Amino acid sequence: MANELAYYIRLSLADEETGKVKDESESISNQRALILKYISDHPEFDGWKVHEFVDDGYSGTNGDRPDFQRMIERVHEGSIQCIIVKDLSRFARNYILLGEYPEHPEIVSNLPPCFLVTSHDDHLRQYTVDFTNALRLNSVSCELLDFGPDKRLTHAFSVFSPEFSESQEVFHQLARYLNSI
Repeated sequence: MANELAYYIRLSLADEETGKVKDESESISNQRALILKYISDHPEFDGWKVHEFVDDGYSGTNGDRPDFQRMIERVHEGSIQCIIVKDLSRFARNYILLGEYPEHPEIVSNLPPCFLVTSHDDHLRQYTVDFTNALRLNSVSCELLDFGPDKRLTHAFSVFSPEFSESQEVFHQLARYLNSI
């Protein structure tokens, strides 16, 4: 059976209405472009069947999102081995609580193995650490690559910049992790 990955894209109406969408970076089309470029730039995904799941206009504060539910069903079936999101806030807004108070253990415990990247200066670092803790609490295979203080690494995506030596470490560790599961 071929490996399959899902990429999940979400934008809530509240983001649009409150002006939280400051630029194109949070839009559905830009999330799609970023993720597809990431997939195409990484040969470890060559041959993987790719599925898109999109919830446009849904809040990330709960799991009541049609495509999110469809994606989680595919995870339950065992057909999805990898989920890629632009950042964890697209996956869920309550992930900060998952580390202490797993609100949706039925979702978290059925996620495929997760590889997470952050750094000390990443503004989403605590969210990523809390989400990793929730995964571990629910016995989900996961690995967290957490870089130390470095003002260049202000967001997890910045470690994927080709001019950063940290990028090579991320790719090496990701490939090792994918081969170990």
